[in-house]
Amino acid sequence: MKIVFFTYYFSPDLSAGSFRASALVKALSKRLEKNDELHIITTHPNRYKDYRVKSKDMESDGNIKVHRINVPKHNSNILLQVRAFIVYALAAYKLCKKIKPYFLIGTTGRLMTGVLTGVSAYKLRCKYFIDLRDIFSETISDMFLRKNKLMGSISKSTFFLLEKQLFNKASGVNVVSEGFPIYYEEKGIDTSNWSFFPNGVDKEFIGLSSLKKDKLRGVKTIMYAGNIGGGQGLDKILPHVAKIIGDRYRFLIVGDGSTNLLLRKAIKSENVNNIEILSPVNRNELIENYLFADILFLHLNDIPAFRRVLPSKIFEYVALRKPIVAGLSGYSAQFMADNVPSAIVFSPGDVDGCVYAIKKIENIKSTGDDINMFIKKYSREKIMNKMAEHILTSMLIKP
Repeated sequence: MKIVFFTYYFSPDLSAGSFRASALVKALSKRLEKNDELHIITTHPNRYKDYRVKSKDMESDGNIKVHRINVPKHNSNILLQVRAFIVYALAAYKLCKKIKPYFLIGTTGRLMTGVLTGVSAYKLRCKYFIDLRDIFSETISDMFLRKNKLMGSISKSTFFLLEKQLFNKASGVNVVSEGFPIYYEEKGIDTSNWSFFPNGVDKEFIGLSSLKKDKLRGVKTIMYAGNIGGGQGLDKILPHVAKIIGDRYRFLIVGDGSTNLLLRKAIKSENVNNIEILSPVNRNELIENYLFADILFLHLNDIPAFRRVLPSKIFEYVALRKPIVAGLSGYSAQFMADNVPSAIVFSPGDVDGCVYAIKKIENIKSTGDDINMFIKKYSREKIMNKMAEHILTSMLIKP
């Protein structure tokens, strides 16, 4: 039996989708028969322009076969990203057709990867499973609405129709946030059989609390690691917060993205010198930076779609056992309140609220038991094992 897994990002690329897909592949592989084949059709690392890791076009490890497609550089430009995806999709379908799979799996951090999965399944007359990581129709329309209401409305209707077709014909749909089904139920899509397997805590971030390093006395380091894009809105809040809060705090940003330049311009405009931006690094180097941090920072823009998401960064942060200051709303804010006692949540874009949270967080303590329970409940390995069994069941094969 042959299974094809479409995922635009995969190890060694750096992204939430890559880490999730890699963990799911390991879990699926353990549950397949010796002669079965699990084909991952992905891209060569391209998430960040300053992080390029050499990888082979084809790699094989037991029953896992990874096929990587070269895509054009995009530098986070949306039109160039569209071009890159088209190159990926055409090559991916051609390869999938050659493999002749029995079952398909698609992850939809990018909706069109899911559409590629659905179209391929239709053409090849096989079933498929969708791992829904984002509500694309709402996210893209919210972004267009800022510029043009008509464009926002058209894009929402168009992409929702694609989502509806994709989900209704799937053998199974999983969501990473319990905020997603509500959106689709309100629009008449039956989500009663959808599953919920969220992101989780990777083993690399467990057991690091004993590794402490000397810090600069009197200066607290507030760290953010991840994408610097329109969704995070760091340029709208961090320079202002840094200016108000002063030199007793140092902000360390590790990442890159489409609004990196805007953030740098805002820092210069506010004339602050307590923000440092570093290029993306691999996980081992990232952990070294985490160990120096006193407070971890997270922020999502105030967009309706983001009120339904559950950022994967939360799970990584909690495992590090450090205080967290997060600008969130909706489902993710409630999740933090219910599960993360060592965090303070402020309203997205609220500069004064952020400053208040940073100053107050130092007085909030959580017990080791709180963190241990969270890690046990949201172990990535445990979640992916259950999800793998669910996917295999959905295609009527015993796990």
